[in-house]
Amino acid sequence: MNLSFSRVPLLVWILIPTVVIIGLGVWFFSKGSGTVNESKLDSNRPEAVSASVEGTVDYDIVGRNHMAQGTSGSGYNSNPPSSGPHWPAAVKNGVYADSLPDEQLIHNLEHGHIWIAYKSDVSDDVKSKLSEIVGEEDWKVVMAPRDQNDTAIAIVAWGRVLKMDEPDYDKIRSFIRTYRNRGPERTPE
Repeated sequence: MNLSFSRVPLLVWILIPTVVIIGLGVWFFSKGSGTVNESKLDSNRPEAVSASVEGTVDYDIVGRNHMAQGTSGSGYNSNPPSSGPHWPAAVKNGVYADSLPDEQLIHNLEHGHIWIAYKSDVSDDVKSKLSEIVGEEDWKVVMAPRDQNDTAIAIVAWGRVLKMDEPDYDKIRSFIRTYRNRGPERTPE
C-alpha cells in the first residue's frame, strides 16, 4: 500500500505537465498559422499601407466567396475586378500569352498576388519590359493580356487598381512592392 501511494504523486507530477505542454502546443499551432489576415476577413476596404502609390484607386471589397470552376462572376466594382466571387483555383506566377479568366485571377489577388493586365494591342516593347519586371519581381506576380481593360495597362492587387495608358515602369515596380502579399489570405507561394 505504501509503495503504490508513493507512485501516484510521481505519475501525477509527470502526467499533468505532459498533458499541459501538449495542450499548449495544440492550442498554439491551431490558433492560426498566419496565412489568413484575420483583421481583413470582414472588412470592406483593402489593407492600409503607410504610403500609397500615386494614381492607385482603392475599391470596396465586394466579397471573397468561391464559386464553381467555370462559372461567370458578377457584381464587380472595378475594371479589372480587384475582389469578388471567384474560382477556387489560382494560376501559377508568371507571364501568360493568352488571356486568363478574371474569376481565376481574383483568387490570386485574394492570396496577395499582383496581376498585370494589358490590352493585347500594346507594343511588343511594352510587353517585353513588363515581362522583365515580372522576371525581376517573380514572387506572386501574374501577367496576362486582357482586352476588357479601360486602359492599356492595369496593375491590380486585392481591392486596388492602378491604370495607365502609357507605362510608368518605376510606378509599376512600386505598386508591386507596396501591395504584394496584402490579400486576406497570405500564402507562401
